[in-house]
Amino acid sequence: MRRTRPHFVATLLAAAALALGLSGTATAQDAPVRKTIKLLDTLSYTQQPINFGIEKGFFEEEGLDVEFVAAQDTVGAVATNELTFAFGPTSTFLRAAALGAPIKIIASAFRNKGAFWLIAKPEIKTIADLKGKTVGIATEGSGMAVYTRVILQKSGIDPDKDVTLFANGTQAQAYGTLTEGQVDATIIHQPFAALGELEGKAHVLARGWEFLPTYHTGVLIAGDDVIANDPELLERGLRAYFKSYEYAKAHYDEYIPWLQARLKLDPEAVRQAVEQEDDIWEDNPDVDPVAIADTQQIEIEQGNQDAPYDASKYIDLRFIPKDYVKAFSYPADKSQG
Repeated sequence: MRRTRPHFVATLLAAAALALGLSGTATAQDAPVRKTIKLLDTLSYTQQPINFGIEKGFFEEEGLDVEFVAAQDTVGAVATNELTFAFGPTSTFLRAAALGAPIKIIASAFRNKGAFWLIAKPEIKTIADLKGKTVGIATEGSGMAVYTRVILQKSGIDPDKDVTLFANGTQAQAYGTLTEGQVDATIIHQPFAALGELEGKAHVLARGWEFLPTYHTGVLIAGDDVIANDPELLERGLRAYFKSYEYAKAHYDEYIPWLQARLKLDPEAVRQAVEQEDDIWEDNPDVDPVAIADTQQIEIEQGNQDAPYDASKYIDLRFIPKDYVKAFSYPADKSQG
């Protein structure tokens, strides 16, 4: 029988120990370097899954510390790296990029269909009843204004002749103009559509995405500098973002009570707001070029844009988490029914 020499055994043991040591070192070196991601500080109810995801540890799993930054000019804050990425209106961001802002669209947001609600005083029963009335459009030239005009046009009302359009702001400000009688109807976000019905001060005339189903309304943008110099931060940040939204939607029994406790609003309005928009909460980071083309055409028709931009120059999808990508789907245009 062949004997193994003692010094050869020692050599094998030493080699094994060295291999284990190297393996441990590699594991430590492969751990992601901790980074700070800077996101917009907002109380908007649609952005709260980010805070929920932070509490659930999804950003921690990506080795990310989150710093919330107050900013009025989202495009400017992203362009100067005050924000790592930010959510906002597709047409506004695309127009800013085409006009020279150093930003790119890096993903669709958790939803990209027009979650805008046209609500009116209780005595106004139909959209036709708005003829001769004052209608709030949020901000002139905004996506919300586009939706208001299209809803009116598709309902047989000339927005430039048959009604008075009034730039009345958004969220609570817009709701206040309705309840205080400055406008007879307004385009608005949730949870104010649900709140108006619960309080008996308003009712819903139209849901935006049912009139403009392929108008793209929500994207995430990042600055050219962070795209060039820290793509890993974007990849990790987007994974945490979409995981947060996916978990929140899949666990309404946990998320809705958390949101109700966080927002200083009627808890039932908060619950209804989330559930009423469930069908357009898709959590799909991909960007449909057909929807982008449709959106630009509508912007041109509404006088907000002179000609189509080459959107491919301003969209960079290299960083999206591929496991969240889904097939594109759109609701029926109920205005045609």
